[in-house]
Amino acid sequence: MDQPRTAAHEAAPVTLTREQISIRLREVALFQGLGQDDLAEILQISEAVRVDEGEYVFEEGERGDHFFVIVHGRIELRKATGSGFKRLAVLRAGQAFGEMALLNQTPRSASAYALENTYLLSVSRAAFSRMLGGDTLSVRLLKNLSKALWATSVRLASQQTRASTDNDTGHETLSEFNRLLRARLLPRVTPRVSGYDIAASTVAPRQGSGCTAWDWFVLADGRPAFVLTRTVHLDVFSAQRLAAVRMLLRSAAAESYPSMGALLTKVGRGLRAGWIEGLSGPVVVGLAALADGAAEWVEAGPVTGIVVRGGGSTEDLSARAPALGDDTERSYESEMIVLADGDRIVGSTDSHGDGVRAAAAALVGDGSDSRAVLSDVLGRPRPSPTGGVEASDVSAAVITRTTAAR
Repeated sequence: MDQPRTAAHEAAPVTLTREQISIRLREVALFQGLGQDDLAEILQISEAVRVDEGEYVFEEGERGDHFFVIVHGRIELRKATGSGFKRLAVLRAGQAFGEMALLNQTPRSASAYALENTYLLSVSRAAFSRMLGGDTLSVRLLKNLSKALWATSVRLASQQTRASTDNDTGHETLSEFNRLLRARLLPRVTPRVSGYDIAASTVAPRQGSGCTAWDWFVLADGRPAFVLTRTVHLDVFSAQRLAAVRMLLRSAAAESYPSMGALLTKVGRGLRAGWIEGLSGPVVVGLAALADGAAEWVEAGPVTGIVVRGGGSTEDLSARAPALGDDTERSYESEMIVLADGDRIVGSTDSHGDGVRAAAAALVGDGSDSRAVLSDVLGRPRPSPTGGVEASDVSAAVITRTTAAR
């Protein structure tokens, strides 16, 4: 148990008033977007503690079971080295540390050291788990995700250590981190849907950033849905943002909605409710739900969606809506598309619609199946904003209406 190793860890009600603690809770990135009732519930399961200057809250390698919020004072996060320790960060009032302990008892990746007399708010893993409702499906999913993130971070740190003299270490480890996590998100197979021929894939060049993924799931009304996602910003948290949107979509799909626009609106607001500055970011989404002879399409952000009719004409599905997370009050609207035999919906996280349209329309009428069209869409060169050819990840899906059930 990682209670602060100091003789002065008792509650300090005179120094820590309820209002002071409430103010600090509102400043914590993990709790941003929560209502006052939610914060009050967290406050009820918290304990005020004091750590004297020069004392450790916890040390690297220990099993963690508490999360801490700094109310007053300074905490230094430090990592052991062969010659002593390396300072990672200095945290001040309103900042938090030890978040991974809320879901899993993973070893502490660094030590927390008090630079001055410091007052903390401590939340135990057990109390936090009870507040979430115990061993629910959502909690189990969060635990699995946090375990994956921790394991990936360990591997990333190991690679950084082995390649510390390599000038390209930062870029390579960033790409590897995102690819490792993103690989866990991609479906193993493309499902068969009666009346449709479907192909979907994510391609990731060796230098790819792990910023995009495709997925599928079944809605509460029984319709299969296919989704393409891409993060707006490419950084070390890209794949984690994809994982968050994937989890929100799948959770929301268990409920009934009047439209796919309403579902995406709920997901967007859920993303903002759990927003963590510096970690969260906007995500582009294209979503298609299939029924007999029709599809419902909704998008958020610059994703390419095109209908290619059997006769060769094309129709854009661009709604010019902001990406999820860009607009907290945005309500998304979907549209119904009637599909005749041979009609196709082509979606791609590549926002260069002209190239996707040309690739999709080139094979109309020659008997090519969805997989051949997908190969052509994914294989075409994509111009880079800085000139030349872009070598980045891309996800795409081709949905072709057929008369014969498959």
